[in-house]
Amino acid sequence: MKLSRFAGNIALAVSVLLSSVTAMASDKWPMYQANPSHTGYIPISINAEDISFRWKKKLGSLALNPVTAAKGLIFVSEIGYFGTQHFYVLLKNGSLAWGKSFSDIYSVNPPSYDNGKVYIQTGNHTPGTYLRAYNAQSGNLVFQSPHAAQWERYMSPTIYEKTVYISGGYYGGMYSFGGTTGRQHWFYDDLPQVDQWTPAVDDKWAYTYIGSLFVVDRLTGKTAFNILDSGEESAQVPMLGGANDVFVINGGMLSKFNTATKKIAWQKIFSFSEDYTGQPALANGVIYAGTTLGSLAALDKATGKRLWTWKNPSGESVTGNIVVTDSHVFLGTTSKIYCVDLMTHHAVWSYAASGHLTLAESALYVADSSGNLTAFRLGIGDLFAPSNVSFDKTPIDTTTLKKIWIKNVGDKPITINDIISGSDDFTVETTPTSFVLEPNRSKGIDVSFTPTTAAIIETDLLIKSDDQNEPEMTVHLRGKGI
Repeated sequence: MKLSRFAGNIALAVSVLLSSVTAMASDKWPMYQANPSHTGYIPISINAEDISFRWKKKLGSLALNPVTAAKGLIFVSEIGYFGTQHFYVLLKNGSLAWGKSFSDIYSVNPPSYDNGKVYIQTGNHTPGTYLRAYNAQSGNLVFQSPHAAQWERYMSPTIYEKTVYISGGYYGGMYSFGGTTGRQHWFYDDLPQVDQWTPAVDDKWAYTYIGSLFVVDRLTGKTAFNILDSGEESAQVPMLGGANDVFVINGGMLSKFNTATKKIAWQKIFSFSEDYTGQPALANGVIYAGTTLGSLAALDKATGKRLWTWKNPSGESVTGNIVVTDSHVFLGTTSKIYCVDLMTHHAVWSYAASGHLTLAESALYVADSSGNLTAFRLGIGDLFAPSNVSFDKTPIDTTTLKKIWIKNVGDKPITINDIISGSDDFTVETTPTSFVLEPNRSKGIDVSFTPTTAAIIETDLLIKSDDQNEPEMTVHLRGKGI
């Protein structure tokens, strides 16, 4: 819903519900489709027999946006229409950590996470629309940066190199904001006015698809080039393939754009009676896309050739996003969630639920249109270690000792193979440095700091384990010798 350029403004009132929490887990699904390329890929292998129901939480009567999960926290917001809408932050067991309540607001949009902060856009015309950042653990406001809008809904912010990229603008456009300060870097206004999208971002460019592919310099916001397509002002979230290729499903077709030649490389239909639909996923050179009659197609990324197809027995349309791992792919229809084995091409698990899918920290989350969030165990280990540890000021050639806690927050044991310090000024005192950590168990690792110079000394502590998602985890160590 949008008003003309002469429409009036609506004031924003926000009430806040706060509490604090200590988070323990590793980041795995920090934004839409897991990463700035929006591939929906998590590099783990799953035993389908280990998938089981964990919990179901009724958050309210409103539909839920796609979920972000990071640092042992689950971030989820409601889709409302004025009135009161909520932003919830849950612990891994489903209990409330902290939350925000927004009154008389048009839209509260999906969140993203980066570097200890959670980002969310709230929409309520101009003035009244903000990119907000909160401390992910405490819920304290870090910044709120206003930007232009009418009555808009957005996908979650895309974050790359501590920079936040969002859609916005009174007549459409894209913004870049500093992820730490909230300072606006640039605004690109040469886009059609269509909402409910987020850009894809890589080291050079930010990409948006609204009937055609629009590409801008991610640092300056200047136009790089456009690749014309249908011209229909339909916004889709582009997926980056990492080799000068961008993939989009629009108008029932799956298209590949070549950013080197600046042309459409190929466009594929599934059949004359069955369209591609929803948000695809990409892993190991294969694209996974759903159809309107319930098929899942696996296509070669380079050529678009169909490699294999699975058909769900109900024939219901595939809805929303697809999630892929090294062993299985997850997809949803209007009534069920399916898990398809990538080796056999058969469904090996299903559950009567529907909604947006998130795979994070040893769990699958389904956020539905009735206010329910459902969590499923995946039966894998998941190691947590803090990102940063600081030591007290320490005189030269004397020692400060600190205990660094690591925890298995997954469902199976994790083997720690080694713990290595990158500097002689920091020493791992705990022995042995190889051991097994059972689920929900913690172990304190003693690390000593013995500075040899009067200076700030920094290094990384490397933890090697059989955690599938993060086999090598680093803890940044910092101390000052005096």
